[in-house]
Amino acid sequence: MFCKPYRLLLCFSLLLVNVFTLQAQDTKILLLKHIDSLPMPPLPGGTSFFITINKQPEIIAMARSDFQDQPFKVNAIVSSTLGKGRVLLFGPSTYLKAEMLNNKDVSQLLKNTLNWVRPGSRTPSIAVAESVEKGFSDFLRQQSASVYVAPGFKLKKNTDLLILNKDVTDVKQLQLIADYITAGGTLLFASPYSDLYNSKDTIKNLQRLDLGINKLLAKAGLVNPNALIVQSPKYTALVTDSVPDYVQLKTLLPLIQSKKTLSESVDFFTKLTIEQVLKYNDPGAPVINEMKQAFDIPAVLPVPSPSAPVLNSTPALKVATKAGYWFYAKQQDFIHHPEAKAAGYQIFPGDVPANALRVNQTVVIPVKVGTQGLNDPEPVYYRPHSTGLYVPAGEKVTITISTDDIKQHLKAQIGVHDDDLTHMDQFKRTPVDLTAKFSLDQKQIDIYSPYGGLLLINIADTSKLKTIKINVSGAVKAPYFKLGKTSEQEWNTTIRNNPAPWAELATDNIVLTVPSYRIRNLNNPVKLMQFWDEVMNADADLAAISPKRAHQERIIVDIDAAYGYMFTTYEKIVVPDDQSCEWMLNEAFIRSHGSWGAFHELGHRHQFWKLDFPGTIEVTENLFSMYTYDKVLHKGIYNHENISSQPEVIKNIKVYLANNPSYEKWCNDPFLALSMYIELINQFGWDAIKSANTVYRNLPSDQYPKNDQDKRDLWFTTISKATNSNLGRFFDVWKIPVSETAKKQVSIYKPWFPKELEGN
Repeated sequence: MFCKPYRLLLCFSLLLVNVFTLQAQDTKILLLKHIDSLPMPPLPGGTSFFITINKQPEIIAMARSDFQDQPFKVNAIVSSTLGKGRVLLFGPSTYLKAEMLNNKDVSQLLKNTLNWVRPGSRTPSIAVAESVEKGFSDFLRQQSASVYVAPGFKLKKNTDLLILNKDVTDVKQLQLIADYITAGGTLLFASPYSDLYNSKDTIKNLQRLDLGINKLLAKAGLVNPNALIVQSPKYTALVTDSVPDYVQLKTLLPLIQSKKTLSESVDFFTKLTIEQVLKYNDPGAPVINEMKQAFDIPAVLPVPSPSAPVLNSTPALKVATKAGYWFYAKQQDFIHHPEAKAAGYQIFPGDVPANALRVNQTVVIPVKVGTQGLNDPEPVYYRPHSTGLYVPAGEKVTITISTDDIKQHLKAQIGVHDDDLTHMDQFKRTPVDLTAKFSLDQKQIDIYSPYGGLLLINIADTSKLKTIKINVSGAVKAPYFKLGKTSEQEWNTTIRNNPAPWAELATDNIVLTVPSYRIRNLNNPVKLMQFWDEVMNADADLAAISPKRAHQERIIVDIDAAYGYMFTTYEKIVVPDDQSCEWMLNEAFIRSHGSWGAFHELGHRHQFWKLDFPGTIEVTENLFSMYTYDKVLHKGIYNHENISSQPEVIKNIKVYLANNPSYEKWCNDPFLALSMYIELINQFGWDAIKSANTVYRNLPSDQYPKNDQDKRDLWFTTISKATNSNLGRFFDVWKIPVSETAKKQVSIYKPWFPKELEGN
């Protein structure tokens, strides 16, 4: 074929594309040669997975699981290139352990890997990390490989393969590995997450771990997120065919653009992938430029507000929103520009008057950390502590701590609204994390934020200190009331008028973070917060924990709740800035009428998440709502439209029992399920529930149920013993599956069944 010079360049480019495509195809074919089925590691092991953040990686094998009853796949074995070299990533780290080398397909995969890197007939030179087991190194030697340990990743010349099964965080070591690969070497990386999850030394800190080696893997278009897929009877092997669009970026972007409705599992992995793409790619990366064009990301972002919310209802819009705010933050370079103010900060979280006094004051913070048996974040968690101060947007504030407190690893946090809202169909505020955090690792440090926010000091929940003293210069005072410390006269005279746009009302048990406009006319904070202490004490009573709490619970108002109307996490409760907020701050109203939503969310903080069986997560928290109405408001237990009276509850139960009752129906109707508990409370009183909860509270974690059947059996036997009754028929009629073993345990008790349900 004759090509003119300009056509010659085009032909050469096409040739390169075809060569690389063939190489990728050859890689998968070669690695899977003579393999029938690759196993998933047996429990307690798991399979880590990988996200593709550019179009380069090739999927070799995938793991399967279910996400909210929907099947999905994730990348378990992937390959890619970096410079002149290659990377091969294994999600099952047990493939590098003696326990799985006896599996013929695993050993064949490893033999194929050696053939993949073998330079002709020469014996391959393989470097292994110090963490690689001797049994695996012996296996390599049996394959005629020359194996040596490479401390500090100082590799010998002509090393063909580096095998790594641990994280690397040292910058110099990462660069050594990167240089080795780009010069033509090959890295085999087996994710350490499975080992980390099964290690007592690392599990406590693992939930916030982000592998340092991701900075290197990202250069090859791959990221190893903090997650595991575990084997199940349904899914015991990896799969190599039918690669879905959402697991690789080159097909994911067109999928998003297609405007098809995504299933929940696909939507979840789409968001996870886009987050990693934005986190690990440079603003000028080809994939980022493609996203800009594909999703028509505007140069100027709209400023959302309650009166002008921004619509965000399609997958493509959600990607454009997430990417758009990421670009904006990169362009503004907020980290290096303390004076910068983000667009829309005046609307939310709000502005500080220019003439507001900037103070220089010492703050003594009582330390409230530790665990009290509830579902708290695993240590080490840095728990926020209020200061009563606010950092204005775009202004430096100086914090000074003692030399001794440097070793406490304190953190300064500006703002409380840290939820990402880019998944929502519309938003009324800037839809990103508005907080900023600074490590107080020296005696004096400047902090700042483009949004501004309340100043919090985050203290490790392992700290033994009783108080911490800091000096703050440049902040403004916020309305801050602490029950037992702030006088009502001080509050009404000056404090409630402090200029910050956000306020906090606190006791030793709870903190309410609210917009300042909501409390400017609040005259009775003492009565209000005494009421909330009564609520917290009632919850503690029912939850079988001490009323003297290790730390406060936090309720934070937001004009956009990220999940549903209100939601609860291990760290906080988020509620909307609407009439429910007004009720929350009106002692007379809430004492006489209550607030089911707020009581419900506090119930979530006190329920037994790890012990409750499916169908009860949105049920048992309502026991705390009912208990609060009964014991604090003295209004009995029927205070929601779905359980308005005892006759109405019995009527609904009979309708259920007369229409093909099933466990599935029970699980899908929270107030129907709650009615079963109401029957027990009406017959045996709250003491039965409290007695059962005490058993739950005192149950050692190593005796926790292993599966859903065990959880149902635990509740059945515990409540039967608490009521001194055989509840077998009661559970059978309700269609709650209980094992015969559990039924035998309670056969010594007298049977009980509610009279009003006889005949069913």
